[in-house]
Amino acid sequence: MKKNFKLIALAVAFGAAVSTTANAKPNVPYTHEGFYTNAPTQVAVHFVSLKDIEDSLKGKPPMTVSFDIDDTVLFSSNYFHYGFTYGKELGWGNTPREVLDSQKYWDYLAETGDEMSIPKDSAKKIIEMHLKRGDKIVFITGRTKHSGAENGTVTKTSKVLQKDFNMPYAPVIWYTATKPMGDFKFDKAYYINKVGSQLHYGDSDDDILSAREAGIRGIRVQRSYSSTNRQKLNGGYGEEVLINSAW
Repeated sequence: MKKNFKLIALAVAFGAAVSTTANAKPNVPYTHEGFYTNAPTQVAVHFVSLKDIEDSLKGKPPMTVSFDIDDTVLFSSNYFHYGFTYGKELGWGNTPREVLDSQKYWDYLAETGDEMSIPKDSAKKIIEMHLKRGDKIVFITGRTKHSGAENGTVTKTSKVLQKDFNMPYAPVIWYTATKPMGDFKFDKAYYINKVGSQLHYGDSDDDILSAREAGIRGIRVQRSYSSTNRQKLNGGYGEEVLINSAW
């Protein structure tokens, strides 16, 4: 496999998998300078710390808070790299796009339950803070759900998330796949609205735009430096960016 395929083609294909397809949602130009996580320097954006977020929630009753999964709370690029590298041999497809369109691939990921994904330290601190507040944690991901599985339920990945983040319960997971629901333009907006989330964390443009479409606060988590997914412009929409959240 050629290096440029790993660094570019893989990243582009993975980005298409965990957000909506190009013809399914509008392309929203960035409105602010922002910065890419792997850039040598970072420009001034609306940075917020964990304490800033905690302080902003003081006096507010417990609420539902939603999180994206890939590169927001888990470093899961090893699963996607594995799929793209060995997909042909495993019958998942000859190209990254075919692998990501293969239900067999998503079933494999679901059946392993992210046991080999690495929980991000920054996510541990965020989730701990929200649990102390009594907030309800749910996950909304652009992945395709397991064959025959019911959406919005506890899965094997739920139990891994419970263990990784020391949660008192296994959280439900909503799988958006690639098609916006209802009258919403962005794929996570429907589910954010459905679960009644009042605050959403995510690393992608779609996370921020979905939160805004749903009328709630969206906070950008910086994508991991070693992610196979192409980088997004942190602060590109003038949103809050959680400082030191790439790991």
